[in-house]
Amino acid sequence: METGSKKMENSIFSRAFRPIFVLFVGIDLLLILAGWLGESWNIPVKVLAAGNVLLFAATGLSFFLYRKGLVDKNVHVFLRMMYSSLLLKMGVCLAAVLIYIYLAGKDVSKTGILGCFALYMLYTFLEVKILMGLSKLQKNA
Repeated sequence: METGSKKMENSIFSRAFRPIFVLFVGIDLLLILAGWLGESWNIPVKVLAAGNVLLFAATGLSFFLYRKGLVDKNVHVFLRMMYSSLLLKMGVCLAAVLIYIYLAGKDVSKTGILGCFALYMLYTFLEVKILMGLSKLQKNA
């Protein structure tokens, strides 16, 4: 059974994750709108949509690992979780790009890869901003 403190802690972290979810939904809506505008804008909507889903999932896992590190009193656990989340997110993104390049062959969209990199930067910036705020709330951070 969870204690009141544990429930409050989970509530704080779930509220803190909302901006990342809002970013995910907002980007999806923009991509749907871009798809309706037609191919004249030359936006690789499918590549960006797949990248957005992948980055949202990777950011969710990364956020979970950071959260786990923030609540632990051991500094070594915090550092291990921080590096694990960083490597996880970068590894997933690198694997996704390599798989995309392999599967697309000559039809690789450089614009799509650069767009996904921009999404990676957005997700990472927002995640770090949220986690810095949360670290100030933690007594042992």
